[in-house]
Amino acid sequence: MANEKSKAEQYRDERKARIAKAAKKNAKGMEKRTAAKQTAGKVISIILAVVIALSAVGAFLNTFGVWDRAIIIGSVGKDKLKVTAAEYEYYYYTIYNSLVSQINQETSYYGSSQYNFDTSLAPDKQTTKYTDPETNEEKSWDEFLHDTAVNRLKAMKVCYNEAKKAGYKLDDADKAQIDEQIEQLRTQAKSMGDSENGRAYSLNAYVRFSMGPYNEHFLRKIMEQQTLVSKYQNDMLDKNAEGYAQADIDKEYNADKTAYDFVDFCMYRFSNQDVEEIENEKEDAKAKRQATADAETKKKANDFFAAVTDEASFYKKAAEVEKGNAEFNAELNTKQKMVLKSDVSSSLSEDAVKWLFGNGKAGEKKIFEDKDAGTYTIILLTKPMYQAKTVSVRHILFMTVDSSTGEALSEDKIAAAKKNAEDTLAKWQKGDKTEDSFAKLATELTEDTGSKSTGGLYENFRYGEMVPAFSAWSYDPARKTGDAAIVETQYGYHVMYFVGASDSNYYDATIRKTKASTDTNDQLDKMIKDVKVNFNLKSFGMKQARSKVIKKLTTLLQLKSQNASSQYSY
Repeated sequence: MANEKSKAEQYRDERKARIAKAAKKNAKGMEKRTAAKQTAGKVISIILAVVIALSAVGAFLNTFGVWDRAIIIGSVGKDKLKVTAAEYEYYYYTIYNSLVSQINQETSYYGSSQYNFDTSLAPDKQTTKYTDPETNEEKSWDEFLHDTAVNRLKAMKVCYNEAKKAGYKLDDADKAQIDEQIEQLRTQAKSMGDSENGRAYSLNAYVRFSMGPYNEHFLRKIMEQQTLVSKYQNDMLDKNAEGYAQADIDKEYNADKTAYDFVDFCMYRFSNQDVEEIENEKEDAKAKRQATADAETKKKANDFFAAVTDEASFYKKAAEVEKGNAEFNAELNTKQKMVLKSDVSSSLSEDAVKWLFGNGKAGEKKIFEDKDAGTYTIILLTKPMYQAKTVSVRHILFMTVDSSTGEALSEDKIAAAKKNAEDTLAKWQKGDKTEDSFAKLATELTEDTGSKSTGGLYENFRYGEMVPAFSAWSYDPARKTGDAAIVETQYGYHVMYFVGASDSNYYDATIRKTKASTDTNDQLDKMIKDVKVNFNLKSFGMKQARSKVIKKLTTLLQLKSQNASSQYSY
């Protein structure tokens, strides 16, 4: 048949068809593989974009402290009271700052500190160690601050939980005080901004920079907890103090009156002075000159002693000896008022202390020679052992010395401090002239960190606890509640407000306070003692928290060393 194909031709046609079919199939497979590759590329791009975005979000959350406030690094007690990284860091910062502040104050007042801690170095860089005063156990300063922060957190969490169970709540006054503290921080943040360019820190930015990964909400929450715990503990203290029978208080006082009674006296001390060196002078010649000088000092002391018959003559003689010393005030610098035995046990000889707190009478005098120290101390007893009521005052301090070094400020700054004191007193006098309005001004303006949080209040203090000019004003016999004035001391200008005298004698208030403090602390210790702290010290969150707090302190110290810290508060 003409149209029929041969078997060979049929085979060739079938082969072509198979090749074509295979080619078509391969082409479709290539399309699928290409599409798959394109899809995979898109997926990888999306994943990379997500990773980058998450990294950016993570950096944001880390910078703004969101992680710190969210990450739980442990818990306290059976109730599993959660502890965040931010809370841990906050208490570490707080304890560190308290330590540094105390060291600076001790150094400023006494020339040295009881703590062997270098304030220019971060805790983890200290070359010395902390020694526990009770056990003599040594640990690094970083470990000390860490342990103290954990214990503080434990106590705060437990007491806050108990206070809430007992029904404690913040009242309007508490909330107003917290609001005021927040606003003070906000004002401080604005003042720390770049005034030349018209920029100011927001509160959150300022807190993050100068303190740590916190914000206003976090700080407010901490303040609320601390305020509630303070109310709870103060009520415990007051309840304990009121619960002691008067007979028990009197019994303890009568067992050792010398521990609670005051004495008043006038004191002046002469000290032997080393003679000046003379080139090529022989030892015998120098010793002879020294003996002559020492004999002259003893004669001056004896002459002073002989001339003293009463307070007036004591002041007169002291003024004669100090003639030419413009800073010497005979009465303020020699009169010792409301002095306790514990005040002078380390500064006077044992014989002098025994004599002062013995059976002496007003007007008696005695000279005490300390051969080892080369001193002659003349004492006139003006008022033998007695009891008295303490007083309370509020003050607003404008400092004229550097709080860190104790050095005097410039004349311009001293003049500004004086004007600030005068303007503040005038502002208060133009208002309702109440204690509350004074306390509010003190909270806003005072530069005394020790009384800022209490509205400038120093409660139930005795004469010898304050510097002479401060005490002299506060204990003026004519002083009455509501009196106000400006008093200058070596620390600056104090705007003073006299609150009033206490209701009971010193011994009664002191014994009650001491017993109540002991009993309250025992109660709190018992409440906290067996509570377990569940912290995984090796967890990522804890390691990060400890690392971040050290890093922040290191940064702030570096800024301070570069003289930039004057712009920041930490």
